[in-house]
Amino acid sequence: MEINAGDVMLELRGIVKSFGNTEVLKGIDLTVRKGDFVTLLGSSGCGKTTLLRIIAGLTEPDAGEVLLEGKNICSLPPEKRDVNTIFQSYALFPHMNVAQNVGYALKIRGVEKSAILRRVGEMLALVQMEGSEKKTPAQLSGGQRQRIAIARSLINNPKVLLLDEPLGALDLQLRRQMQYELKKLQKQLGTTFIYVTHDQEEAINLSDKIVLLHDGGIEQQGEPNEIYDHPHTSYAARFVGNANILQGRIKRIDGGAVLLENECGTMFAAWDGGKAVPEDALTLAVRGENVVISREPAPDAALCGVVEANTFAGGMLRIPVRLCNGGEVIITRQGIHFDFSAGETVYLRWEPSAAVLVDREEAQS
Repeated sequence: MEINAGDVMLELRGIVKSFGNTEVLKGIDLTVRKGDFVTLLGSSGCGKTTLLRIIAGLTEPDAGEVLLEGKNICSLPPEKRDVNTIFQSYALFPHMNVAQNVGYALKIRGVEKSAILRRVGEMLALVQMEGSEKKTPAQLSGGQRQRIAIARSLINNPKVLLLDEPLGALDLQLRRQMQYELKKLQKQLGTTFIYVTHDQEEAINLSDKIVLLHDGGIEQQGEPNEIYDHPHTSYAARFVGNANILQGRIKRIDGGAVLLENECGTMFAAWDGGKAVPEDALTLAVRGENVVISREPAPDAALCGVVEANTFAGGMLRIPVRLCNGGEVIITRQGIHFDFSAGETVYLRWEPSAAVLVDREEAQS
């Protein structure tokens, strides 16, 4: 989707960064709209934190530009960039109380004491921490310290707030609660947030836009539902939603649907929109929740396999099925009950529209 120039808050152009002989960022181009919650998602070592630090001014790029509302800020020190950063450690001053921590940025700018006290009160109310002004960080829980770090970072109205895995130290229940509160706060303020995480669930829950990084580049970017439902590569399909990746050669084309056959002679369906050519070798991604399992093969297409021991986590049942070629398809279901036993032969199928074709090269990596 094209963005009007007046709607752009941040733009990265050709950002390159190496550490020694390792090229961490390989020419990143990214546009962030005003008021959006953008998440940099990826595994450890993909470059997401390095990119965040370059925006903040804590790391210098080898090449490229960082533009804030159209102005190149690469030559500016961190304190002059009109962006603030929250780290996982929160970095609160242990010798200062809550009010002093939150108001610190205004104090060093020479703001009058009465104005600081008023603004601190406003920010503590915003993060639901009224009455905690005199407490020290040591007297606060992890979730409370995170709220104070947010209040301190927002008190001087930065144009962009950078968040480097700020929920990583919290337990799962509190983390999910804070996801909701953080998203609500961001929309209430209208501040542009750029958030770093390796957690796909967190990225989906929080983001207006996800930027999936891989091997120093942008693998795919877009709205959460776009990346989940229409991954461009098998890496994107696996990382966001843990999709099953299968390969086959086209056996038949029926309108926009294609029927693929694997080396075992088993056929399965995918949706191609009329682009496929007979005999093409293709790779598809299908989510575990879209796989239908039965004891009898479908008349036209069904993968045969054997149920392996299932596992249960987070309200979701994960059932691996071993295929005749040694591959595996993971089926997922809500709840704990499953009508098939380990060792039982089963048949798997799905609607063509539930299987997305992705690139063959990535599926082999």
